Amino acid sequence: MKALLLAVALAAVPAVAHEHPANHARKGAHRDAPTSFEKQPAPGTWAKCPVSGDVFRVGPETEFATYEGRVYAFCCPDCKPDFDNDPAKYAEKR
Repeated sequence: MKALLLAVALAAVPAVAHEHPANHARKGAHRDAPTSFEKQPAPGTWAKCPVSGDVFRVGPETEFATYEGRVYAFCCPDCKPDFDNDPAKYAEKR
């Protein structure tokens, strides 16, 4: 029984670890949200994280990075370091 509970708990960790339901869009909603902006978007703006691909609403805790004149917003603090390490990998091709 312990093994079964442990297996279920471990299986759920990846799904829960990156989920922020308060500011994330329902699956399929706001698919047209931009990944980058000309200037820092205002709180409440829908954005797509360039690292995870999650669509979320920009809030006061949102972190941003600027690359080649475009501003990128991140759904969580875990995504910005990945972008900072290799921005060309995640930046929109224009």
